[in-house]
Amino acid sequence: MDTKNIFVILVVWIGISSFWGCGKCEGDEFGIRMKLIVPINTFPAQDTFFIGDTLWIEANIDKYVEVENHTGKIFLEGFDFFTEMGISEISATVENFTPRIEFIEQLGQVEQLPLVTAVSYPLTFIEEDNTYNLKIGIVLLEQGRYYLSFSTQPLLYERYEHPAVYLCEDMRRESVKVIYTNSTTNLESYEDIFLETAVNYLFEFMDYPRYESVGAHSFIVKE
Repeated sequence: MDTKNIFVILVVWIGISSFWGCGKCEGDEFGIRMKLIVPINTFPAQDTFFIGDTLWIEANIDKYVEVENHTGKIFLEGFDFFTEMGISEISATVENFTPRIEFIEQLGQVEQLPLVTAVSYPLTFIEEDNTYNLKIGIVLLEQGRYYLSFSTQPLLYERYEHPAVYLCEDMRRESVKVIYTNSTTNLESYEDIFLETAVNYLFEFMDYPRYESVGAHSFIVKE
């Protein structure tokens, strides 16, 4: 084999190696579908409140964030979790997305976003050197059965620009999702309060694993 042919073979081999090396994204351990595990807690951790009481929402999220099914953590700086809070009164057969509540903003911000069939409350964390922080109070002004949860719309990451949404170079992950954990979430309030709702579609699609993944807190407000 002459020198010219050897050179051509080497060029082709290097090109193929580079292509497959990039396709594998060697060095990225979190895969094409990544699920972030984000702690956000509500307190006091109780299932009964009275009109005028305040339920607090607090987050102290380390920038090294857990990823589902991975021992390692991903470092997220300048990252937007696109966190939305939902709170509704669920005593009747239809959710009341606008119960009488007031907010206390001690750290971070909460906004109200009217949707076609609901109301969402986007939350803005304060980014510090090592953490993302939030402390918002909800003053409960109306009696009833309540369901509070946290979520992130995965579609928001499809065009979001941040190194974490890429496997390598210009190859984006197929999906990025956020799972919320809440130390107050428990099976007892799920069964005794949430499942007692008259809003049938809620317990038809919200089994306990799903309920747990949105950091849910169900509670009763009395006079």
